[in-house]
Amino acid sequence: MELKVPTALVASPDRSFCDKVGAATERAGVQLVAQVVSCLQLPALFDALQVDILVFDADSSGAEPIGVLASLHRSSPKTAILMAATALTDKCVEDALLHGVSGFISKCCDSREYADAIRAIQRGEIWLGREKLAHALTSLIDTINLPPQSRETSGAAEKLSPREEEIVLLIARGCTNKEIAKTLGLSDKTVKAHLSHVFAKLGVTRRAQLTQPRNFPGAPAPH
Repeated sequence: MELKVPTALVASPDRSFCDKVGAATERAGVQLVAQVVSCLQLPALFDALQVDILVFDADSSGAEPIGVLASLHRSSPKTAILMAATALTDKCVEDALLHGVSGFISKCCDSREYADAIRAIQRGEIWLGREKLAHALTSLIDTINLPPQSRETSGAAEKLSPREEEIVLLIARGCTNKEIAKTLGLSDKTVKAHLSHVFAKLGVTRRAQLTQPRNFPGAPAPH
């Protein structure tokens, strides 16, 4: 039985960028099936092609990229999205992760790094690139090194979003990530991204800690 070759779509009016993505997909063993110059063309193509990977040029989208990608992720949650931009701020990465984006890469990276990113997100992994990954690890280490009381205080200062509250309540009922994803119409990766934020906000390190009533609003009081 023949294995299905993963397919990709690139959205950018930048010809040199599209050529680089083409070289990267070939290197990664992925078939580039279409190129579009405008994000307005994406919804119809998404429905028609059902691609495995979208490489999205956020610099040239002509619209607010997170909103566009969130809508595409809702319509095709199985498609892994790689967002490329000249500048990727922490806030941009954070928002995009919560809306289903799987990977982030600088537009100045070469085709070899694009190929690595494409392979990673195709396997269901999150790709941040060396610089962003180093920053994320540094932030995590700083958080771990804080005294427990400081972590609890900083977490308690941030309020959970309505979506985060829903996820925590479902965890308290014993739901798995897959069950939560199905209930809320999200992908597994999006649920994991939400959970990372919940852990940071509440100052917890284990899933079991989320079942404690003091850690989330709306939980029933113990009898």
